[in-house]
Amino acid sequence: MKLLRSLAVSATLFLAGAGAASAATSWDLPLAWPAGNYIVKEVQRFAEEVKKATDGEVVITTHPSGSLGFKGPEMLAAVRDGLVPIGDMLLNQQVGVDPLLGLESLPFLIDDFEGLQAFGKHYRPLLDEVYARYNQKILFRIPWPQQQIFTKKEIRGIEDLQGLKIRSYDKSSTDVFAAVGMNPVQLPWGDVIPSLAAGAIEAVATSSPSAVDGSFWELLKYGYPTRQTWNTNVISVNLDAWNKLDRKHQDAIVEIANRLEPEFWATAQSEDGQKMETLAKNGMVNGTLSAELRAILRERSAPIREAAIRNLGEKAKQVVDAFEKR
Repeated sequence: MKLLRSLAVSATLFLAGAGAASAATSWDLPLAWPAGNYIVKEVQRFAEEVKKATDGEVVITTHPSGSLGFKGPEMLAAVRDGLVPIGDMLLNQQVGVDPLLGLESLPFLIDDFEGLQAFGKHYRPLLDEVYARYNQKILFRIPWPQQQIFTKKEIRGIEDLQGLKIRSYDKSSTDVFAAVGMNPVQLPWGDVIPSLAAGAIEAVATSSPSAVDGSFWELLKYGYPTRQTWNTNVISVNLDAWNKLDRKHQDAIVEIANRLEPEFWATAQSEDGQKMETLAKNGMVNGTLSAELRAILRERSAPIREAAIRNLGEKAKQVVDAFEKR
């Protein structure tokens, strides 16, 4: 099955790149998110600048909506194995390959967007080390806004969470939701809307841009910012593909990535407010969690977080310690 899919992907990439045959280097970049998502738009902006800076000698073609057949949790391995030369991936979905990639998303480790930026300064050297082990170079990161729980019913207290069938997206979110009595179902983004429509889940943990992408107002009613975790995407390139580039092209791509990354972070920060307005205009209720419920979530998450840090080892602990002492 894997061989057949690899052959199919190779054929797809060959056809996709046929029109750019005149370019010295053509890279296909898969993304799980739909074309209108801000991450796809920003990655496309990066690709356009790379093409311009290299005089068309490096062409990156984006493929949103999982159109090349890769699901989110597969992306680290897909880029490592050269199935694609470059990819976009949600860090916490890659923990099946390397658990250290879930460190940033541990429950209630980071309180807000500013904390996410501060954590990244300590975390990035470890990320670079991990990605090098998987034959990759990180070009840049793009964060997601605050996490929320979107539901069909109003949430007033802990009793309203009992037995709630909710989509989770990694081990951390699954463990936290289970600890407060919910019934988490871990799903990649591509399976969320079909599962909602079929009644397999009745709530979704995600951020406001994804809620708008999925037109949640058609299936859900309420949104509650929980901020129990924070997540970022990485755009990385296979080192074999990277090392085939001329040094001048490598330098140009690194310069573009470094220059645009702060702008990508600013976009993510403003995106949440805009999408919350869109949700409200379409009839969804932007709610708030009570202080009591938030305290329960924090209390029950603490043992999960501390145990995970111990299991991840000394390097993870050093990152967390440095962040907490800032």
